[in-house]
Order: sequence, then structure tokens, then C-alpha cells
Amino acid sequence: MPALLDKAAGQMNWLFPTLPWTVRLVYKDQSRAIGTGPEKFEMVCKTRESLDALARCDLSDFLDHYVAGDADLNGDFYNFVGCRVHVRHDGLWKVALKHQLRYTMLRFFPSDTRRKLVAVSSHYDLPHEFILSYLDKKTRAYSSGIWKDPMNGQMDDETLEEAQERKHQIAADHLQIQPDDKFLDVGCGYGYMVHLAESKYGCKNALGVTLSQAQIDNGFSRNMKLLHYKDVPAEGQFDKLHSVGMISHLDKAEIRQYYRHLFNLLKSGGTAWLKGISPPCNPAGLHNYNTVSGTFSQKYIFPDHYQFPVHFHIKVIEETGFQIKNCYWRYGHYAKTLRHWYRRFKENLPQTRHLITPQIERAWHLYLTYASTLDGEHGAIFKQFHLRKP
Repeated sequence: MPALLDKAAGQMNWLFPTLPWTVRLVYKDQSRAIGTGPEKFEMVCKTRESLDALARCDLSDFLDHYVAGDADLNGDFYNFVGCRVHVRHDGLWKVALKHQLRYTMLRFFPSDTRRKLVAVSSHYDLPHEFILSYLDKKTRAYSSGIWKDPMNGQMDDETLEEAQERKHQIAADHLQIQPDDKFLDVGCGYGYMVHLAESKYGCKNALGVTLSQAQIDNGFSRNMKLLHYKDVPAEGQFDKLHSVGMISHLDKAEIRQYYRHLFNLLKSGGTAWLKGISPPCNPAGLHNYNTVSGTFSQKYIFPDHYQFPVHFHIKVIEETGFQIKNCYWRYGHYAKTLRHWYRRFKENLPQTRHLITPQIERAWHLYLTYASTLDGEHGAIFKQFHLRKP
């Protein structure tokens, strides 16, 4: 067994050649070092199979073993997920073909309404108290806030509540919501934007649609419906449209349908405010369906979701017929939001652990830390589009 441990450590040192800290790889009573510098994390393989996955350089298999409880990850998770930026080259972040095949159909054929309902509910209909344990208390927004100083590493320069309120106010300022507007929020979450349109701007005809019954049951407005966005009649009846984070729940084959349907929902002269996470283009061709992080998220966090480079958004938006009034690049905001979510997740875990399975707890440690290591300096950022229908 020492030979297998040596092989696993060798593979990890080869995969992350510039890691400036040490991750300790442990199996039974033996250990090996990955990286150099101060020791900051520990990977404990409790089964031969989990160690063998590392020896094969199959991180997807290893993470499956971790979620199942066959391996432990001990220490500050940012020192584990931070290894990603030290991978030898981006092409090595791709998973084996066997892991990619399960997502092949989603690249070419849109998921139907029933599958989308199941996919979204699998995340958002987790116990209400658990989800709210890490969201802000004012808006309950499940998307990135807007921070005054997003690249500031300080966590206490302002609150999560302030950042989320600012995000909603920026959208409202761009949309210029009026009392007589017909307003629609697609993927409305807990409905704070619907509530804001009603309470602050006197909008008498506001509607939010979501696929989460828990969000409706605990939402801010009575004008929320459990409804797939494509089931809202596309009759050009809305003056203002808001859709934040919704784009990330679409599979690749669905993206054109989404923009086309939103375009047809708006009246001529109507405006839309859209936001989504968007990775940069990369020469390795990395995306949600072929990477360690993307397939992990597909399997355990957000089934049937995809993230598109911004050039693809712009192409489809303009081909659909929208005019792009503005596009805002927001670096660092998502990372800072995730760090606040993760801090609250950990602080509240003693009170919420009984609400979830051990598998969900393990998966959430990775979900809430991973993207924050990439946003801004190395990869995924979010963009906001202000659109107009001519």
C-alpha cells in the first residue's frame, strides 16, 4: 500500500507543480506531502478506492468518494479548492470521457419542463431553514450581491444585506419601474424584486415566477407563481422584465429559447435587466460538462445548468432582436458573496446539520468555496445586461 500512496502523491504533485503550500495526503498510518511550504490542509483517504482514484489522477472519482464519506477533507477549504489555480495546464482540469457522456444530450436537446422542475427543486427545495441559514436576512437573494469594494479581502467592511440591497436597487434604477408597468421577474427567488417594485415604486401589476414551492411559501410577495418561464404567455404584454441568476439554470441547448421567449414577453420599447455568471473563453475548451468542477456541480449542486462565455450571450441576444443598452462586468463580487455565504453556512451548521444529509453537507463545503477562488483574478465573473426591445 505505500506504493499506491506514493503514486497518488506523485500524481498530485505532478498535477499541481507550483502549489506554494503543503496538502497532507493520509492513508491509514502513513502520509505524503503535496506541494511545498507551510502545511495548510489534509486529505484523508479512508478506503483503498479513494486513494486509487488519486493514483489514477481522477479527481472526479475522488470527490465522489469524499461526498460518500470514503474520504475526509480537513482544514480551511480555501486551501483545498485553491489548488485549482496551480494545475499544470487547464486541459488537465477536464474529466475522463466516462464522466462527460452523461451530459452529452444536454448540449443538443433542451431539458423538458418536468426535468427542469425536478432539477431546480432538488436544490431550492432543500429545507427552508438550511437555505436561509447562509443567505442575507433582508432580501434572501440567492445570487451575487454588489459590493462597494469587491476586491477588498476584508469581510466586515460592509454587510451581505447591504450588498444584496444595492444589487436590487441598481436593477430598479436601470429599469425605472413605474406604477402602471406590467413587471415580470423570471426566476424570482423569494420575490424581493417583486416586493420592491410593489412597495417602493407602487407597481400594481407585478409577477414573479419560480420553480421552487419553498420560495413561494416563504416569499416576500403574494404575486408569485410556481411556473416555468416558457408557460408565461409570450404575448408582448410586459413593460419591464427582471431575470437574475436564471440563466445559470439553463442547459446549453435551451439558451436560444430563453432569450427568444423573454424578447416575446416584452412590449415594443420594453426593457429587461438580466444577470448571470459567465466564464471567460479558454483555449482548453473547458465548460460545465467536461471539467472536474462543472460535472461536480451538475451532479451534486445545480443539475442541468450551464455557464456561457459572454460573447455567446451577446451573439444570441442581438440575433434575437434585443438592443444592448449596457453590459457591466463585475469582478470579485461573486467571490465576496460566496465567502459571506460560506461563513454563515459554517456558523449555522451546528443548528442546521440535522436538516440535511451528510452528503449535502460535504458537497456544500466545496460549492460555497470553489468559485470564490476563481472569480475576478482567474476566471468566472458575472455580467449584467440592460436590454431594450425595439
